[in-house]
Amino acid sequence: MKMKKGLLMVVLLLALSSIMAAMSYNKASVTSASELKVVNTNQALLSLEANTPWSWQSTVGAKDHTTVVKDGELFIQFGKGINGGTGAAEFYGLQPNSEYQWNPLFTLRNKSAETIKVTVRATGPYADLISFASVNQGQAQSGVFAWGAQGQSLVIDQVTKETKSGMQNIRNIAVKINVPKGHAISQAALMGSIIVESEAVN
Repeated sequence: MKMKKGLLMVVLLLALSSIMAAMSYNKASVTSASELKVVNTNQALLSLEANTPWSWQSTVGAKDHTTVVKDGELFIQFGKGINGGTGAAEFYGLQPNSEYQWNPLFTLRNKSAETIKVTVRATGPYADLISFASVNQGQAQSGVFAWGAQGQSLVIDQVTKETKSGMQNIRNIAVKINVPKGHAISQAALMGSIIVESEAVN
C-alpha cells in the first residue's frame, strides 16, 4: 500500500511539473519608446564644423570655404577658390611639387558626458599625401605647431566633456597636403574621405 502511495505521489509530481512547464513562455516581446534625430554634422553629438565658429577667430585662410556643410555632412574640396570674373566659387585643384595648409580645416566638438579618444584619418588615393595636427587658436594664427607624420592618422587621447568654459571639449584640426613632384595630372577629382572616429575612454 505504501509503495502504491509513493508511486502515485511521484506520478502526481511529474504531472504537476509538466503543467507548470506548459504555463511558462518561450517568447516575449517588450516595446520601449525611443527617439532618434538626424541633424547636420555641426549639431550632432560629435559635432564637426567647417573652420572655427567663433567671432573672435581669425578668418584668414577660410575665405575660400574649402570646407562646407552639404547634405548634413562636411564636404571638403582641396583647391577651391573663386572665379575672378564672376566671384563664384570654383574648384581649381593643387599642382605637383606643392604644399598647402589649412590651419584649421575644421573643428570637432565633444557634446557627450564621456571623455573620448579621437582618431582622424584619410582614405582614398590622396591619403598618403595628408598630414594632420590639432591646433589651438594661437597656433592656428601663428602657423607654429607640430604636424603628425604624413599619411598617418592623428590620435587625440583625451577630449573631455563640455563644462562651463565650453573650450576643453573642442579641437581644431589642421590639414597639410604635400603633392610630390611628378604626380600625375588629371582634371578628374581624386575622391576620398576624412574620417573622424571617437571612443569613450573614461
